Amino acid sequence: MTDASVLAQQQIWAALSDKAKNQAFNCTNGDVFTWKSLWKVLCEVFEVEFVEFDDEIAKGFDLVEMMKEKGGVWDEIVEKHGLFKTKLEEITCFDALKIVMNFDFQHVCSMNKSREFGFHGFADTFKSIRMWVERLRDMKIIP
Repeated sequence: MTDASVLAQQQIWAALSDKAKNQAFNCTNGDVFTWKSLWKVLCEVFEVEFVEFDDEIAKGFDLVEMMKEKGGVWDEIVEKHGLFKTKLEEITCFDALKIVMNFDFQHVCSMNKSREFGFHGFADTFKSIRMWVERLRDMKIIP
């Protein structure tokens, strides 16, 4: 997981650092993240009941198919909560989310090279998620 502020910091560092010239770097928050660990945090943030994640059920779950016809539901949520008028597809990309949630392997990126070259930016993923949800709420994008 990569917070936008960490990515921006790293891009500025790479552009200004002679050591980083002509190098490629991974960019993550620097902590360990799994999709399975995210659900409890999201339930807390959105104040919904947490149900333990079941890997077996998740294998057959098609997020894109489930969300295909939910635009009208989103329109109702926007109206009910007085949100900034958006269409669901303007604030989400379920196709991309489906891809990253269904890797056949545990995807882990190391920040070691960045650190060795002098970049030490990081973010706590779960604090970051909470902060971004609050910002989106303040901007009236989500309820």
